[in-house]
Amino acid sequence: MDLVPHDEIRPSQSFNFAPMIDFLFLMLALFATLAISRAALYDAEVDLVSLKPEKDKKSIHSKQDIQYINLSITAKGNYKWLTEFEEYPMESIRMIQEELSRQYQIGVLSKDKALTEVLLHIDKSAPWEPIAQVIFAVREIGFNAYPVYEPIDKAPVPKNLFQ
Repeated sequence: MDLVPHDEIRPSQSFNFAPMIDFLFLMLALFATLAISRAALYDAEVDLVSLKPEKDKKSIHSKQDIQYINLSITAKGNYKWLTEFEEYPMESIRMIQEELSRQYQIGVLSKDKALTEVLLHIDKSAPWEPIAQVIFAVREIGFNAYPVYEPIDKAPVPKNLFQ
């Protein structure tokens, strides 16, 4: 009579796949999460800066060919269409889309929508929702929207403040 049975001494003839399957499911979940977050972060196509072409390379479009539309978003989230002489309040996103479409159809804007840039002059305390709405609305009708950075001019300091 043996103290240890022969069945327990013999090596197992099967391989346990459960830990390997668990690991594969964890890796699948990790890569799926990375793919979704990458799409959300990098595929938004919102350009905050434009690259200047190198001196050796010619630009596809010269600066004279590009037409600029200026839109303003106020601190309260209201929209204004800016021209050289006047500001036109826009009540809604729909009005901005209709005005862009109307100017495109009557020929004021270039037939190549890539030659028209919509510049967004955003107040620093404007809420994010109107900003996102106007960007997506402009992109929906085929134009590109670019937020514009305008440095805040330093206000003069009153003389009696530091005396």
